[in-house]
Amino acid sequence: MLDRRTFVLGAAATAALAGALPAHAAPASGDTPDTADTTNHTAGVFTAPDGATLLLTRQDGHWVLLDEGGSVRITSGLAGADLVDVTGDGTRAIAVGALAGDPVAAVWESTDAVTWREVRRLHGVRSEFTAVGDGLALGSVVKHERASVVRIAARRTPSGTWTTVPLRGLEWTDGLTATAVTATTGGWIAAAVDLSGTVLHTSPDGVTWTARPRLDGVAVRGLAQIGDRVHWVGNEVVDATPLAGVLDADRTRPAVPADAKALGVAGTRTGWLTGGRLITAEATR
Repeated sequence: MLDRRTFVLGAAATAALAGALPAHAAPASGDTPDTADTTNHTAGVFTAPDGATLLLTRQDGHWVLLDEGGSVRITSGLAGADLVDVTGDGTRAIAVGALAGDPVAAVWESTDAVTWREVRRLHGVRSEFTAVGDGLALGSVVKHERASVVRIAARRTPSGTWTTVPLRGLEWTDGLTATAVTATTGGWIAAAVDLSGTVLHTSPDGVTWTARPRLDGVAVRGLAQIGDRVHWVGNEVVDATPLAGVLDADRTRPAVPADAKALGVAGTRTGWLTGGRLITAEATR
């Protein structure tokens, strides 16, 4: 199976990130290091309360924040979390994934990007959330090798709680990993990656989904509505060339190094990993 992190980021980029981040003597208060897990995973980029674009990534058993200048801050509240995606609007950050070990899908929130708290977890099945955006999380019930079996979703209510919601129209993507979701003026749009590219669906309510034209040849890592257009960012499926674009318009080659791996969209910036460094570029207009 193509793991979402490996497929979208690439093993070389993950290894490069490990070399770029310094070792940490101790975790932040209240966070216990997981010494058995030294694997580096990257959740994605998001907009912090101070307006900065940050990368949430795991290094030496700790979830840390990395900015474009290379500064690293250790988070608290994410011990035991296996994160896959993150989003933020400058006020609240939301991260999703699963509890480590036998996976159980969960959601975490933070108001400062540093201190996190778990706000929702599923029970009774092996599951994980793999995409989050604007109060909607998508994921799957999974097999033992983390292969997607059945699509699941949770939505943030006006009261701030998270509740699971039924899904209609996404059944034929049950075997694919959801990689991105974002709110639009008409509801939501979601992406899932297969071996040929990205399938896209739209929904007015997060429940009923309709297929729209797919993006062949690109693995979409992030979606965001900027103005009246939906922007996307990803890498070419065959040779991992960095790509960005607007739905129903031409794709472009962004002004980033050729080996840059897409991390997502934060505000009006696209985020990329290259040589173990976070870099950003203005979303194509």
